[in-house]
Amino acid sequence: MKTDPLFIRITAICAFLTSLTTTLLWLLPKLYAAPTSFEEGVALAANSMYMARLWVNLLHIPLALTAYFGMAYILRKRELPKVGLGMVFFGIWGIVEMIGVSGIIFAVNGNWRTDYTTATVAEKVILKANIESYLSLWDSMFFVLLIGFLLATIFFGWATWNGKGLEKLLSYLFWLAAPLTFLIILSGYFNEVWAGWVVAWMYPLLQPISRFLMGMVIWKKA
Repeated sequence: MKTDPLFIRITAICAFLTSLTTTLLWLLPKLYAAPTSFEEGVALAANSMYMARLWVNLLHIPLALTAYFGMAYILRKRELPKVGLGMVFFGIWGIVEMIGVSGIIFAVNGNWRTDYTTATVAEKVILKANIESYLSLWDSMFFVLLIGFLLATIFFGWATWNGKGLEKLLSYLFWLAAPLTFLIILSGYFNEVWAGWVVAWMYPLLQPISRFLMGMVIWKKA
């Protein structure tokens, strides 16, 4: 199979862009207060920073999947089984997250939260049940995508382990992303406060750098 330099460069650009979107996903939630009640959650539908984070999140996924596919593409001759299985798990992560975030944008915020403010008392009961049910379902979906991402980064770390230079450094960052994801699971689903502190410190450093470095590795192969 002949290598396509243009395709490789496009996937590298996507990796560079995900470094930016990852930073925005960390930064934007700091620009609005987290809701402490159901009514404050309803008000988020009119919060531009909150909605911007959701749209960035939705854009981030196809960019990241394209970048990871580019990485798999340049490693296909050497590590096809590992990057192939890694892409399966990245696909699970990406598809689940795009579906979940789309539901939050259009169903939760675009319809139910928007309608809630002008609804009758009886309608508010139904809308509140819809919102709370979907957000509970999203918690379960988020667990699935975290498992997919955890396994995918392990396989990509393994696939790049025999690389040299920047690729070797990228391998270390892939391996570090695995315990970081595990800490997110401990923090979000098992109420381990210390894990949340570690994630808050590691995530804004590790993930943007990792994706920018992946862009450099892919670009060099073009």
